[in-house]
Amino acid sequence: MSLEELKANIQKKAKGTHVSILSQSEIATSTDNIPTPAYDLNRILSGSLFRGIPNRTFTLFVGPEASGKSSIICLCLAEAQRKGYTPIIIDTEGSWNELFVKRWGMDPDNILYIYTPWISEIQVILGQIIASGDKKIALALDSIGALETLKLVDDSLIGDVKADQGQLAKNIKRAMKMLQNIAINQESIIFGAGHYYGNPSTYGSAEKIGGGFYMRLAPHIILSLKKSKLFENGDKKKIVGNDVKVITLKNKLYPPFQEATLEIDYRNGINSYAGMIDLTIEAGLAEITSPGRYIINGQKYHGGVAAQEGLRKDKTILDKLDKWLETTGYSTINENIAEAEKILVKEMDKIEEEIEKPVVAKEKPVEAKKKPKITSKPTKKK
Repeated sequence: MSLEELKANIQKKAKGTHVSILSQSEIATSTDNIPTPAYDLNRILSGSLFRGIPNRTFTLFVGPEASGKSSIICLCLAEAQRKGYTPIIIDTEGSWNELFVKRWGMDPDNILYIYTPWISEIQVILGQIIASGDKKIALALDSIGALETLKLVDDSLIGDVKADQGQLAKNIKRAMKMLQNIAINQESIIFGAGHYYGNPSTYGSAEKIGGGFYMRLAPHIILSLKKSKLFENGDKKKIVGNDVKVITLKNKLYPPFQEATLEIDYRNGINSYAGMIDLTIEAGLAEITSPGRYIINGQKYHGGVAAQEGLRKDKTILDKLDKWLETTGYSTINENIAEAEKILVKEMDKIEEEIEKPVVAKEKPVEAKKKPKITSKPTKKK
């Protein structure tokens, strides 16, 4: 039987199932991509300075508080909105507002905003989005770590808060599957923000992501953010933002465990050219003549800020860098992170098996019948 005959038979018997030759499949092909606000971040996502996150994907940003997760998501949503996507924000923490989205370039008049921390309500919302069949949606769920079950409220009202027994993780798993469905079937792009638990400060170690093991399985891309303070001209008394190290913990579309540099300035936003000077030197397109002095494309620059400004003015250098990346396959893979992730996944796999086991109610032991106590002495026969 040929592939075409088999395809026809499956389509006939399994109606509604997508069946096609892989090279001809719409579902298995990304038709668009959303560039991120930083060239170095684009590089570790796609191998190109100009491509970013493909559509039909679910990307999860994880990291400690104030590491820039929401800001980066908002900037990606702004780019998606400019490209004709419909932004939907599901806010579980009440942290998104009109001023915030305007700051990062979004049009608040054309955003559907939903606030709820309850996982059951989010499942209903996602069901409605799937039922609509609308395409080109850019949906952000921020944050998954703030989700809770309505059972918590019910238990609190009666003053009897019981253990969750893994129900929240199971419900989050169902929601993650629905997000996957929206991304793939509706030519959309999904962003989520998650949190770590354990010790997120240890660089080179693997952190556990809140929400259950499926939080690692559902996303196509997982970006880990680790922040440090960004100082003005090296002056440690003047903190102007965050210097963020971004690592792809998972990437189904490009080799994972790569590192990028991201600078978030409180006044000027994200520095798109962070990390580009080092990359230009690595590619042989620039040289350091002395500490802090650079020659790029024949032009001399004093200081990193001036050198980055030179890159902004001369766009041909970025084009040359992009071609160099394509031909060399340049990589910044962190082997320590890769090894730590393998160990963690094995540990989490065991935990997941325990969670998925059905809860069996313990039978109460049958109490043995007690012999009646004799309270009075038997009377003697006369």
